[in-house]
Amino acid sequence: MADRTGEYGTSSAGDPYRVRQYEPGDRRGVLALYETVFGDRRGRGDWFDWKFVENPYRVRVPICVAERDGRIVGARPSLPLPLSVGGRREIALVQVDPMVHPDHRRRGLFTRMAEHVYDYYGPREPSVVVGFPNEAVKAGLEKMAEKLALDDGIMAAFTEFYRVQNPAALSNAPLAGAASPGLRTYLAARDRTTPRAPDGELDRYVGVPQTRLAEIAAGQPTPRVHAVRDEQFFGWRYDNPRYDYATYVFRGEGGPVAIVVGEQENTDEHIVHLSDVLPVADGETRTRALSAILGAVLEEHRDADVVAAAGTTLPRSVLARHGFLGTDRLPMSRFASAYWFSARPLGGSGGEWVVNGQALADEESWNLSFCELEVG
Repeated sequence: MADRTGEYGTSSAGDPYRVRQYEPGDRRGVLALYETVFGDRRGRGDWFDWKFVENPYRVRVPICVAERDGRIVGARPSLPLPLSVGGRREIALVQVDPMVHPDHRRRGLFTRMAEHVYDYYGPREPSVVVGFPNEAVKAGLEKMAEKLALDDGIMAAFTEFYRVQNPAALSNAPLAGAASPGLRTYLAARDRTTPRAPDGELDRYVGVPQTRLAEIAAGQPTPRVHAVRDEQFFGWRYDNPRYDYATYVFRGEGGPVAIVVGEQENTDEHIVHLSDVLPVADGETRTRALSAILGAVLEEHRDADVVAAAGTTLPRSVLARHGFLGTDRLPMSRFASAYWFSARPLGGSGGEWVVNGQALADEESWNLSFCELEVG
């Protein structure tokens, strides 16, 4: 609804809080809230500008804020992202970084901001809401299941995979605890027994060659849902200032296959992400090429503390062959935090949720990775 200022927001007589859309003057307050809530450098200005201001798919900065006495005390950012659904483009709203200042929790602000986002974007272009909530955020969303049309969509475990190469260096004690004393011997054995690489050439690029990767992505389309990987997307997506990226392209009999690798900056641990895999479509030749690329990536990054992957674009068999352990199975499930993948129609589906011939409430309709997760 429109409040008495005429801007889209919600407040009522006697209510000290006002929930509304972000305005340019809110930048400093939102950055300060990031620092307070997350306790790291996540809210630094260059990262904020890349993520929200320079995003090419937005009309305005897509953040819902809660304020009291002119101070930002809560925020629920969203991120417009183009998805390929059945080969056609749909704009999705990715929910990221919900936060409330510690002094203002248990006042219903999480719920009010979630409802505001739903109401504000209901009549606008995004048709899909996507998120990767942890257990706490998932529980909060489920309390609003009817309002947010959760039952029309999907809530499924989102598996991450870790190759823990140096547990002694990790400040993440739970993750370090997943590593057994024989870990180095296990990884060395895995590395010795990986299959021989197929015939072909491996090229390494500093950064992300946008045109090259867009050609690879377009060469083998798939109806399964994933981010639209075109030049515009690559130009924005891999300009993320929190990572240094490199790209590995294997040129072989079945056509080119690529992995984008991201190294996190300004962290105590040396963490490497397998940030993207191209093409997204599956295939036996692709699987063999990915194994060859992954062997080269691990050789180059043998001094990394952790190498991580996520989602389903890298075959589980390839990851297991190279010593990665999934968070959905022992021993990693005992130590690593659980994350979920949530997707739902904005405004409700009115029945079975089908878009461009794809049943989006079916987990098998999606094929996601760090490519989509890492924007959060």
